[in-house]
Amino acid sequence: MSVRGKIREYGIAVVGDENLVLGFRLAGLSKVYEVSGSEDEIKKKVRKYVSELLEDPEIGVIVLQDTFKKYVEDLLEAYRGKSIPVVVSIPSIKGPIHPDVKEYYKQYVKRIIGFAVEF
Repeated sequence: MSVRGKIREYGIAVVGDENLVLGFRLAGLSKVYEVSGSEDEIKKKVRKYVSELLEDPEIGVIVLQDTFKKYVEDLLEAYRGKSIPVVVSIPSIKGPIHPDVKEYYKQYVKRIIGFAVEF
């Protein structure tokens, strides 16, 4: 059996505001979830979408707007240690929520893979 026969393809899903998801839609992604409304509505929608995506066997990467991560910390913690799906948080159009982005991602990678990576 060839190596290719063992590789499985996974999809990418995006959860974010209008500005974030627009770029991914233009890039051809179909699993994009635009979230807007009041703070409570946003929280409910983000929790719903991320819960569904974490259970979707076809999804390998979830791109989550960093300002929404606070709503799903408990859901993500339950998935810690699992290799799929990978959840990547990215800044909104307003910029990153962390003042030192390089240090934040350095620590994030260390926490996820267990060792520091210099970049």
